[in-house]
Amino acid sequence: MTLGEKITDLRKKHGLSQEDLAITLGVSRQAVSKWELGDATPDTDKIVALAEYFDVTTDWLLRDIELSAPESKTNSIASVAEMLRGAPMLLNLTIGGNIFGAALMIYDLWQQTYYHIPTIVGLFIQVGMCTLFLGLCSSIQTQDNSTGQQWQQRYWRCNIYALALMPSFWAASITLDILAQCFPVSSLLLLPMTTVVYVLVCARMHFVTRGVR
Repeated sequence: MTLGEKITDLRKKHGLSQEDLAITLGVSRQAVSKWELGDATPDTDKIVALAEYFDVTTDWLLRDIELSAPESKTNSIASVAEMLRGAPMLLNLTIGGNIFGAALMIYDLWQQTYYHIPTIVGLFIQVGMCTLFLGLCSSIQTQDNSTGQQWQQRYWRCNIYALALMPSFWAASITLDILAQCFPVSSLLLLPMTTVVYVLVCARMHFVTRGVR
């Protein structure tokens, strides 16, 4: 295919008239017509603009080869669709995993087990769930940034309750220990402080991810 034939083929596949393409590229309709008929060749900057607009390479445009236009965008859409099909199930899996991890840490806090193995296991589970799903979001973002960010926000909105529970307790406990070195502080304040920190963290996350369903 010649350059003119490729421009014609791409234009028609995108449902554009010569006038539409001319307006997009900032040239006259007659210029587009001449390109397609082979009576003229686009300037270098217009070839680059054509390649970017139609999501093809300049090399493909300029080489006289009988190949269809690269399917990078089609393949990109297909791969995003495949990842999105598994996203809801993976999100549910991470919710369950994070809740289980939080439950192990609460059990350890209650029973004060030797070496705090449940807490360690619970932390590993939660870190693994975060890494797994946020890795998927990053992969989606490389091809569709907006969709990837939406799923990332959805993850935090759904999982913040399980993820913030023990860090809120640890933050309140450390704060009380520091205050106790300067003032007489009752250990009974630990639960209210934990609750306040937990509510603030969850509310903040809901505010940041507002509008996400």
